[in-house]
Amino acid sequence: MFTLLFNINTHLWEDSCVIFEQILLNIVDRLNGERTISAPYHLLRGKRSGQTIQDVKSYGLTETFSLFPKLSKANYDQVVKKMVEKRWLTIDTQSIPTLTETGRDMKNQLPALSLNGWLYRGNEMIFFNRLSLLTQTLSHVAAGEKSFVPVQKDEKIQRWVRTYLKEKPFTSKAFRNQFVQEVKECLSASTTLDFHRELITYRLSGFGVTGFTWQQLAADLNQETMDVQIRFIEGIHLVLNEIFSKTSYPILSQLSKDIRSLNPLTESASKTADLYNKGFSFKQITDIRQLKTSTIEDHFVEMTMNNPSFDISSFFENEVVGELVESLKRIPSNKLRTLKEHFPTYTYFQLRLLLALRGDVNDNGFD
Repeated sequence: MFTLLFNINTHLWEDSCVIFEQILLNIVDRLNGERTISAPYHLLRGKRSGQTIQDVKSYGLTETFSLFPKLSKANYDQVVKKMVEKRWLTIDTQSIPTLTETGRDMKNQLPALSLNGWLYRGNEMIFFNRLSLLTQTLSHVAAGEKSFVPVQKDEKIQRWVRTYLKEKPFTSKAFRNQFVQEVKECLSASTTLDFHRELITYRLSGFGVTGFTWQQLAADLNQETMDVQIRFIEGIHLVLNEIFSKTSYPILSQLSKDIRSLNPLTESASKTADLYNKGFSFKQITDIRQLKTSTIEDHFVEMTMNNPSFDISSFFENEVVGELVESLKRIPSNKLRTLKEHFPTYTYFQLRLLLALRGDVNDNGFD
């Protein structure tokens, strides 16, 4: 564990809050009664559908995207049920959620968070798992123990670390010292706070020391398990931001390889974009990829959303796209049905393209 291996002083923080519920309230508030209660679930899970991707950008929710990739529907529904019982939330017969006055007060107590789910998309845990297994390995090597049960059971993580160590003099004291120094410097230099460092270090295992489970951490901190996980993810995001901002972390930089999502497009949308850039028409791309027209439409919306300079004029004959976007800005809604009432001559696909270009939504998940 880092507290032993790196001698980092920590103390457990004492404030107790319901951060996950406040984040959920914030998402519902931003969706402005234009999406069902299922929409926040898909967003938190990081669903790669065209609708969810567009909602992330249109409603300014990039920070919370893919915050909980493994969140089960049963756990989500349980949280929502409790929020309704506490009268923070109401849900109508169409499954549209609305904040109550009490719920809005709770939402406004949401602490400032430094998250970037859109950039990391759950991959921060791959980085931590690599770091965790490397820490465990080096601590056992330092103790002269060659055999141990890996703390990470994922074969991909084990294989990655084995491949990495084959190229490194990991049995040397100099390498271990460099690793220790990088971690200490990174945790100290980044904008992580004491409780971030606590959570990161207490989750690590080493020779003779077993890392805390989420339940153990939550009990010791008197926090909700999901809140502990949110703060942990926040800490890892801050650490990764520090690593990517400098060149002084050669070991940690390698551990963070392929963790950041540099291509904002989903894999399928990237293939469509590649064909379009090669000169193929919408119809030709649909035929080549043998996908539904609606799926290719999703890809074009995604391409437009992630590139404001993307030219969509070919979908609007004899009309000035910029003027249409300005007209759209005067409608305070992101709901397609509402927009269709104001612009009945346009298809839903055309409206989605214009909405992707509108760009008048604050791209920050938290007030």
